[in-house]
Amino acid sequence: MRTKGWQSIFRFTFVQHIKTKSFIIGTIIMCVLVALVSVLANLLPAILMKSDEGGNAAVGEVQFSKIYLYDDGEILAPEDITLLAKNMGDVVQSEAETDDIEKTLCETEEPMALVRISKDGEVNFSVATRYSKAAGSGAADMLNNAVRQLISRRNLVNLGVSPEDYEKTLISVTATRVEAGKDELSLVKSAMNYFVPIVVSLVLSLFIYAYGSLVAQSIANEKTGRVTELLLTSVRPLAIVIGKVLAMGLVSFGQFLLLCIVGAASLAASAPFGFMKNALPGAGTQSLVQISGVAGETENFTEISELVSELRGAFSPVNILLIILIFVLGFLFFALIAALVGASVSRIEDLQQAMQPYALTGVIGVYLAYFPVIFNVDSIDSGEAVTNPVQTLSYYLPISSPFALPSAIMLGSLSPLEIALATAVLAAAVILMAVLVSRVYEAIILHNGNRLKFGDILKMAKKQ
Repeated sequence: MRTKGWQSIFRFTFVQHIKTKSFIIGTIIMCVLVALVSVLANLLPAILMKSDEGGNAAVGEVQFSKIYLYDDGEILAPEDITLLAKNMGDVVQSEAETDDIEKTLCETEEPMALVRISKDGEVNFSVATRYSKAAGSGAADMLNNAVRQLISRRNLVNLGVSPEDYEKTLISVTATRVEAGKDELSLVKSAMNYFVPIVVSLVLSLFIYAYGSLVAQSIANEKTGRVTELLLTSVRPLAIVIGKVLAMGLVSFGQFLLLCIVGAASLAASAPFGFMKNALPGAGTQSLVQISGVAGETENFTEISELVSELRGAFSPVNILLIILIFVLGFLFFALIAALVGASVSRIEDLQQAMQPYALTGVIGVYLAYFPVIFNVDSIDSGEAVTNPVQTLSYYLPISSPFALPSAIMLGSLSPLEIALATAVLAAAVILMAVLVSRVYEAIILHNGNRLKFGDILKMAKKQ
């Protein structure tokens, strides 16, 4: 049989590769980086929200132990000062030098602020707030908004508008735009529709292309080092490529799976301390409040809940199995091409030049997977995944589908029938490439002399 002995090549290649120091050290470094990125992705949003908790606190909560108010514009009335104190904290009308007060703000460990109101002309006012570190920028923004609202209110009251009528003018108007037949705009979905294809295609391309290159390098090294001639005394040429491709496929899938496990474990370990706490069983709005330390605002909590829900759907068991299948098929397709490239050279010095068409093919595939997303503005302006003809084509071309399909599956951009069709096209391309390899590999691996070009390989395939 032409494939007899591939098991020995498989075991030898697999063991030799995982025992190398470069593989062990590289795997450890990647695991550490994945763990750090996973933990930071979970903790940073909570840290940022906590640092800005003053800006999200409910009106009526005391944010400042003392507010120094310097009304240079003489616009606010005593009742306005009383209202500000009721909502924001103790207000002290100050005529002292602002430098002395600022020195106090720098030295204090309490939430304090200095608000200075200036008047430029008849109707132009400016509000400048200096705040202590303990107060935070969010609380200072809220104080600014409260003072600005009081100035507007006092101006209307001075013009004869009663306080009751002023309250009636405080209406909130929101405007949305939604294309007919589509759901309302979702910022979380829009962000995922835009960034997920870019990130997923780049990550998968690194694994598929890198390990495919290792197949070519391994075959070229053994051919130029005369190891292949020794192997051919006991196994057939086709068994060599099958054993090496499958061995490197198992190595790549194992390392990829290990990194996924490390990332998931890191997220799980840091979940109780970050925004992913909402993903834990029984978590709800209250858990989000505890994470951020913020009360009274639910908009951010709703967005986080929506994000967690979207992530749960994207990484469902069915989606994970489909992504693994496409990853394996994509690796086999590119690894078989790399095997032909590695066998086509007679000198290791020619390998880099011979790999250029292979590299160009991979680059084109990656560009087709994420470039249409970058230039697709509708993916940002819509709560749904929006595709264009080039992006649709990338789902069915074998050189781009391994990078484009996983993100489409995660986002639900394709129907089950379309996913099945695209996967079948990729599987057919793998089979055709395997047939090509089986026809010409024996002649290629024994070839010595000038580097074979792809056209020469196709001519050899027709003769078989």
